[in-house]
Amino acid sequence: MHYKCLAEIFSSVGGGPHARLAHALDDIGIAAKVHSLFTPESYRKHFKSGAIGRIGTRLASFALEPIGAFASALKASCTSSAGHPRHKPVVIATTNPFFLPHFLVATRPLHRCGVVALMYDIYPDALEVAGIDKPWLSRLMTWANRLMIRHADGVVYIGKKLRENAEERYGVNPNTKTIPTGGNQSEFSSLHGALPRDLVDWMDGRTIFSYVGNMGRMHDVETFKHAIPSFIDGMTPDERRQVGFVFAASGPGIAEIQSAWLDKYDDCIRIIDPLPDDAWADLLIKTDVALSSLTSKAYATSIPSKVQSALAAHAIQLAISPQNSDLAQLIMHGDIENDAQTPCGIVVEPGDIAQCVDALKRLAFADNDALRQGANAAAERIDLPDLATQWRAFLDDIAQIAPTPWRTLAYRATKRTFDFCAALAGLIVVSPIMAATAIGVWHYLGTPIIFRQQRPGLDEKPFDLCKFRSMKNAPDNATIDAKYDGERLTPFGKKIRSLSIDELPTLWNVLKGDMSLVGPRPLLMAYLDRYNDEQRKRQWVRPGVTGLAQVNGRNALSWEEKFAYDTYYAENASLLLDLKILFKTVAVVLKRSGIAHANADTMPEFMGTQQ
Repeated sequence: MHYKCLAEIFSSVGGGPHARLAHALDDIGIAAKVHSLFTPESYRKHFKSGAIGRIGTRLASFALEPIGAFASALKASCTSSAGHPRHKPVVIATTNPFFLPHFLVATRPLHRCGVVALMYDIYPDALEVAGIDKPWLSRLMTWANRLMIRHADGVVYIGKKLRENAEERYGVNPNTKTIPTGGNQSEFSSLHGALPRDLVDWMDGRTIFSYVGNMGRMHDVETFKHAIPSFIDGMTPDERRQVGFVFAASGPGIAEIQSAWLDKYDDCIRIIDPLPDDAWADLLIKTDVALSSLTSKAYATSIPSKVQSALAAHAIQLAISPQNSDLAQLIMHGDIENDAQTPCGIVVEPGDIAQCVDALKRLAFADNDALRQGANAAAERIDLPDLATQWRAFLDDIAQIAPTPWRTLAYRATKRTFDFCAALAGLIVVSPIMAATAIGVWHYLGTPIIFRQQRPGLDEKPFDLCKFRSMKNAPDNATIDAKYDGERLTPFGKKIRSLSIDELPTLWNVLKGDMSLVGPRPLLMAYLDRYNDEQRKRQWVRPGVTGLAQVNGRNALSWEEKFAYDTYYAENASLLLDLKILFKTVAVVLKRSGIAHANADTMPEFMGTQQ
């Protein structure tokens, strides 16, 4: 059975990279949905409403998001959106809140969705970086991380160093992938006209340095706080009119910077609230140099997603970051993992004020064509539509090992119960006909009465198909060829085939579970090597006594037409479709249509699509 993934993305704050990933997956055929407690705007609004608002926001994120995520995962497992027998919902749980992946992995036996942990930030590492050193808390979180990583269906890290550090401390999941956050270049292809007019007028004609997003405990504030004023103080009045800094940020770091700078640099610096998506995109489009930072301790804890969005907007990068960080790797090599690429910016060690000032001078006034080309090349490598193909391959693998959802289990149980009861009742009802047929086969054709042949079943596992014999035995040492089957058919054999009586013993195969009442007809084992990838899909489901091809032409169809019906059924099987096929089967049997092929009494041998 080959399963198709339905992606359910969970984070307490939606929008941003989660929404972009969902859209990119949708565009390439993976149904994806983002579930979140807050929009970015509502989260910032609540967080800025004072101490009570911040506490309430955190409590809601910690308490309500996991409960809501579990309810949504259970709904995905139980409802029709995941009811297709080939669909499996896979939960992508971000680390917002940090224990969300742990909760969804622990409750997986209840919601029965696959769980992929998407590691944006890692705790207790982030707490330790922020100076919160509680040994008991670190031990508890370390133990929880080890359990979660061991039992998750898959883990995705957004950086190479982040992954190496986590795997060394918490262990390795066999289904692990490194996929950067990425950015969608199409989002920055044209301006949206969403920035305030006065800000746009002020930026025109300047080299714009911008910082967007959060400025928290993991970000180096001190270096920017001292280097930018030093750079501005060293410029002439004319140069100051050529350079502009825009900070559209939140967090304790930006408050610290505002307090330090006061209004001294209003001619060169604008500090504004975080922007909604359209205005944020417009700012990045107008940005020449994007600013980012990490403290020395945070080198393996996070990689700011805003960097990759700025690269998607083709902005050069200036980062305050340790050289061994994922952030430095991305900027110095233009790639999250590979080294032989072109730099797309400058990396400055945290605390090196003089180096930062020199970098600001170079980026403001020197020729930076090489870095611009590097930024353009990096934008291509981290473009979300391309990264989405990596996600699709990864999620496709996860879907094969994820738990079977409740709706599919219900479908299988219902179908199997119906098959068993119908086959048992059918055998009882038609037993007189079967007895009379057996006598007729013995009289006209001799023994054996039952024709047995190995056929491929579900997932290509062989079973012995049972039918009444309708042809004479082939002479000893004779070559058996379908085109000579007509010579071996007797009038009696043709009669029981026309009435489909020869198929009645297959009810025994249904009773045993080798077959279903409805499904693609089981063909020869030799055909397995002749199928192409599309035709092989027919083995994803249990073979049937009757099927979509049998009610739409039977042996009058070509092999290509038969396989088209079979693969359609394999991809769209449902109880409703099964019932429709069963009702149509009655009409086909009564009409006795499609028994023979156009050029032979039986279906000619399938030689493969290349024959």
